[in-house]
Amino acid sequence: MNEQSKKTVLISGGAGKMGKLIIDYLSSKDNYEIIGIYDPAYNLDDYPSVTNLDDIDPDYILEFSPASAINENIQKWSTATSNLIIGSSGISDESISLLKTFDQNRKVVVVPNFSIGAAYQKLLSTALSKDFESVHIIEKHHKNKQDAPSGTSSDLASSLFDVSSDNVVSHDGEHHNINGINIYSERGEEFLAEQIVNFKSEFETFSLEHVVNDRSAYLYGLSLVLDEIDNLPKFTLGLETIIAQKISILS
Repeated sequence: MNEQSKKTVLISGGAGKMGKLIIDYLSSKDNYEIIGIYDPAYNLDDYPSVTNLDDIDPDYILEFSPASAINENIQKWSTATSNLIIGSSGISDESISLLKTFDQNRKVVVVPNFSIGAAYQKLLSTALSKDFESVHIIEKHHKNKQDAPSGTSSDLASSLFDVSSDNVVSHDGEHHNINGINIYSERGEEFLAEQIVNFKSEFETFSLEHVVNDRSAYLYGLSLVLDEIDNLPKFTLGLETIIAQKISILS
């Protein structure tokens, strides 16, 4: 890896909306240098278009490709030496297992959602599930989102145990069940990213609502990962893992 003070970065999925946002963000930072974009749709001259890693050795690969490409891309990065930060959804269990086998000298961080609010929503939901009888999740995203349910809702549902899931009788969106938890998905132009986790017991309900109004919210989470990556273990799953560790240190 590059040992200079300025860290080199390859952005995979740089032609997408998140990719473009990250390009703008990192290009404004003095301590990062974008040395390539991996994306078949990238057609600008701002940065070199990269098809493989034969000629470059970046310090970081930032993976933000769509769900349709993420698992194939993970295979491509398996022989790299770069630290890998993944912000794409739709990662298969097989890909997660593969990521855990990557070289011990590189860091792999998988973050289904870089929003600080979504991370806290997961931490609070995990705690609340111990004291409520049932739960369901409603997630709403823009109409171009390829996967349903979202990676964020699937990840959250997979982390909830020993709690039943109630049904929403009237709901126009798709219905899925992950880990025994009911997830209701809506897609529309009026949404960017929203998620409501509804808990219920015999005499009360408790709702955790999280709304992203602008994709710039995700940059706070990315910045946190970049700041903390040297202190992380070989494999880290979820922004909430990093935040929980920081809270533990501060308490």
